[in-house]
Amino acid sequence: MDPTLALATLFAAAAALCITFGVRSHLCFARVEHRLQSYVGFAPPARPGRSPRRPLRVRLVPFLGRVSALVDTLLPQRQLDRIRQNLGSAGIVSGRDLSTFLASKALLGIVLGLAGPLALTGRGAPFLLVLILAVLGGALGFYLPGLWLGRAIKRRRSALSRALPDALDLLSISVGAGLGFDSAIMEVTQRLENPLTVELAGVLRDQRMGQSRRDALRALGERTGVPEILSFVAAVIQATELGTPLRDTLRVQGEQIRGLRRQRAEERARQSTILMLIPMVMFIFPSIFVVLLGPAIPSLLSLRGQ
Repeated sequence: MDPTLALATLFAAAAALCITFGVRSHLCFARVEHRLQSYVGFAPPARPGRSPRRPLRVRLVPFLGRVSALVDTLLPQRQLDRIRQNLGSAGIVSGRDLSTFLASKALLGIVLGLAGPLALTGRGAPFLLVLILAVLGGALGFYLPGLWLGRAIKRRRSALSRALPDALDLLSISVGAGLGFDSAIMEVTQRLENPLTVELAGVLRDQRMGQSRRDALRALGERTGVPEILSFVAAVIQATELGTPLRDTLRVQGEQIRGLRRQRAEERARQSTILMLIPMVMFIFPSIFVVLLGPAIPSLLSLRGQ
């Protein structure tokens, strides 16, 4: 028997035994606690000499912090700033989330980097192939969280773009009813619930912390990165500085954004006719040819035999 296979089997059996014993002891203690609660009416005290069990996520925080600190020292500051900005664009603004993201890049790179060499262990693979698989797996694991983050940013920007026209309409109505711009934003955050209202609530929070309206709105545009929001921010700042009515500015912005949405929908509709040719050529046309020409094939073969 292969020694590597025997060692792997031994480790798997030991892991299964430990997991079974742990689950059994946990269930036994939970069963006793439930019976005590039902008969006595209060929870039993904690086990002597043992602290209360914390969730796994809480226990992993120090480990993830150490791993992220290691990655923090290896990456340049410019790349860290870009990752932090991308996390903000995806709606992830907590410092702990940055540590988790960096730790996930490192751990996933290590796991995928070791998966290839471990899979080829004992098969006599050349060292160069093992090294190439380790490097490729490590690079893939290191960049996979970045791909996930890019998809999250794209989804969030799409949601922000869809929510902007309705928010602008409500802002225009609120300002036209006599509310100030900040009060109108608060009205929008109370009546609507989407990613845009979360960002607008962040604008109000930044102003309460001492930032000016201009700086808070510019931070909104930089944080989201949506062209429509950048145009909205520029128009509001310009209207505030020039003293033009905000109601007219918001109404014009809403009309422009709805026009852009209509143009994008028409463009996608025109592209859909071209994209429909792919399934038609690959799936529909062969089926039609089989139905139309199938009955004639036996006759053609019989004529060819004669």
